[in-house]
Amino acid sequence: MTLLKIISRQCSELINIIFPRRCLVCNRILSASEQHICTSCYMKLPFTRWHGRQGNGIERMFWARIPIHRANALLHYYGGDESRKVVLALKYNNRPQIGVEFGRIMAADLRDTDFFSDIDAIVPVPLARKRIKKRGYNQSECLAKGVSEITQIPVLKDVIKRKIDNPTQTRLTNDERKENVKGIFMINDADAIKDKHILLIDDVLTTGVTIMSCAEEIAKVASGISIMTLFVAGRHSDGAKLS
Repeated sequence: MTLLKIISRQCSELINIIFPRRCLVCNRILSASEQHICTSCYMKLPFTRWHGRQGNGIERMFWARIPIHRANALLHYYGGDESRKVVLALKYNNRPQIGVEFGRIMAADLRDTDFFSDIDAIVPVPLARKRIKKRGYNQSECLAKGVSEITQIPVLKDVIKRKIDNPTQTRLTNDERKENVKGIFMINDADAIKDKHILLIDDVLTTGVTIMSCAEEIAKVASGISIMTLFVAGRHSDGAKLS
């Protein structure tokens, strides 16, 4: 080990003593091998355990609406569950590195499947400009970066953008959410995604209307779309009504 690495490690250890890293969920001091969340809390996370299984609830939501190939979510989102602290810290506590780490976990969850086999590029769902300015980053881009590190699939950040900074959807009804996202996205670089299979990534899927609005725009030029989210809220068991 070089002197520089020894000094760097000792400095890192000293910083951890003075400013210990704590678990996002239980606030316990993390060990050197733990990232953002302790092992005990990680094992208790509400994993969907879909592992990219075809015909899951998210995938069925998009049947007959867009050229959907596959869909997956890593975790269930429960409003009263402690696990929600992961996405809250990512979105509101200036912790973009959480997104990168969980993006790696999202990809690793599917590494032994054929989920990524014919995907050409990753596109994170764009964030409203006001929220990027306030937050400093797009959490979906952080997730996309982590997925890309594992899969080596390139991330295309500027091929689609929000042309309207719509209000937050947190307190809206389903019908209000649908109206809120109408026409908010536009293709910025059609050639970059033309006739390609695009993996669309977002942090939380609730009703699916935001991802649907974005996917519908991408589908105008792409050959196919797959979807990945960190969390999925609700059951999403019915899917599209094909009748």
